Amino acid sequence: MFNLPQPSMALNSHDVPPPDYQMWNTYKVSADTTPEHMLGWTAKVAGDVRGGLRCLVFNSHGFPGRLAIGTGITPRQANLFKVLYGKVNTIFIVACEVAQIGSGCFDGNLFCGAIAKASGATVFCSTALQSTGLYGYIGLPFGYIDEYEGIVYRYHRDGSNRAVDNDQIRRYLRRLRLGL
Repeated sequence: MFNLPQPSMALNSHDVPPPDYQMWNTYKVSADTTPEHMLGWTAKVAGDVRGGLRCLVFNSHGFPGRLAIGTGITPRQANLFKVLYGKVNTIFIVACEVAQIGSGCFDGNLFCGAIAKASGATVFCSTALQSTGLYGYIGLPFGYIDEYEGIVYRYHRDGSNRAVDNDQIRRYLRRLRLGL
């Protein structure tokens, strides 16, 4: 489990399997929510917090280069994340295969890099299928998300990336909690 520093915000898709993540601000995203509305609302919440949100979590289904939350977010909409610039420190995308390079027209690696550049935030995302395991039955405490499966990338604010493991993410979060 990862203990996220607060204030953080979780965007839980209407159709994602349990558990829903619970943060300082938690938003259950309905199927008809547009990316513009979702990100605009997130920017409003973040703008009302001194220093902005420490973390933003997207908890949804996913596919290479696409987030299946609300009406969906594709590479064409990555520039919409610019409303979060300077308002969110770190974005966790907890969805299957989003960072994977797809066999179709969507390149997850470029998509995640574009989100990082537009938002000015560090982005974590995996190339693999994700599972909540036992957490789907026993739940997670307030402020926690489960660990990633598979290859995970950390996307820097300039869009570049490097592979990381769950221990490196824990160390990153420890430094973030300490304000380093």
